Amino acid sequence: MSTTTARRTLLTVLLVLTAAGCSLGGEQSARGPEALDVRPLAGATVSTYADAVRLHDREERAVAACMSARGQTYTAQPRTASARGEETNPYGLLTVRKATQDGYGVVGEYLYQRSTPVPASEPHQAAWQRALTGTPAHRVSLRLPDGVSLAYSTDGCVARARTELYGADWNTVEPLTVGLVNRVLGAVEKNSNYLAAVRRWSSCMTKAGHSAKDLQAPREAVNSRLRKAVSDETALRALGNDEIRTARADAECQADTGLSEAVRDAQQAVEKRLLTAADRKTVASYVADRRKALASATA
Repeated sequence: MSTTTARRTLLTVLLVLTAAGCSLGGEQSARGPEALDVRPLAGATVSTYADAVRLHDREERAVAACMSARGQTYTAQPRTASARGEETNPYGLLTVRKATQDGYGVVGEYLYQRSTPVPASEPHQAAWQRALTGTPAHRVSLRLPDGVSLAYSTDGCVARARTELYGADWNTVEPLTVGLVNRVLGAVEKNSNYLAAVRRWSSCMTKAGHSAKDLQAPREAVNSRLRKAVSDETALRALGNDEIRTARADAECQADTGLSEAVRDAQQAVEKRLLTAADRKTVASYVADRRKALASATA
C-alpha cells in the first residue's frame, strides 16, 4: 500500500498494544521534549474520539430515520474504529511517551478490532441500496484538491442525513477540506527542507539499528509482519514488543534531529504558497459546520 493511500484511508474515514492501554515494552521513562503534533490546516479536521463517536452516532440515527420514512429497515451501525484514527499524526510524528505505550498502534489496533468485530453485512435489494445511497439521476461529481474524483447522489439517505446534521454545504465542504489536507501533506513531503530532515532522521534510525528510508517505512514493516503473526499469539506478542522498540527509537531520532520543527516550518511554507482565499473559506465553513453539528448532537 502506498503512503498516500494509507494516509487517505486514515483521514477519511486514517492506525496501546492492548485494549486496556498497557505497554508490552516495560516501564521506560520518556526523554526529551514532546514532539510537536503538526497537522495541515492548523488541525482543522482533527476531532476528539468522543466527538467523533457522538457525530457518527447522530448521523447513523438520521440515516435510520430517513430509511424508515422510505419504508426500509436500517440498523444504525456502531463506530468500530478506536481512538487511534484521531490520535495518529498524518506525517508519522511520534512522541517518546506514545511510542513507549503504543508503538505505532498497529498491533494495538489489530487487537482492538479483533475484540470489537465489524457487524456482518447483509444482502439487500436494489431498492434498499437506492434509498440509502441515492440514484444516478441525482449524482454529483467532485474533483478534489488532491486530484481525487468523488461522486455521490444527493437523494440518498446518507447524503440527506449528513445535510441534516452538518448543513446544506457539508457534502461538498467536507471532501474538499480532506482533499486540501491531502494536498498539503503531499506537497510537504516533496519540500526540500522536509526531505533533508527525513534524511537526518533516517541516518539516526540506521545507527540505532532500524534502517528506514521514510517515516512510513517502519509502520509498513510492522503491518507486513502482522499478516503472518495473527495466527500465532506468541509471534503476535513478539511483534508487539518489536514494534514498541522500533517506535521508541523512531521517536527518539525524531527528537534528536528536530524533525517535528522541520515539518512545521515546511508545512507553513507550503500552506502559504498553496492555499487560496477560497481554500481558507472552505476550511472555515468546515469548522463552522462541524461546530454546529456537535452542538446539535450534544443538545
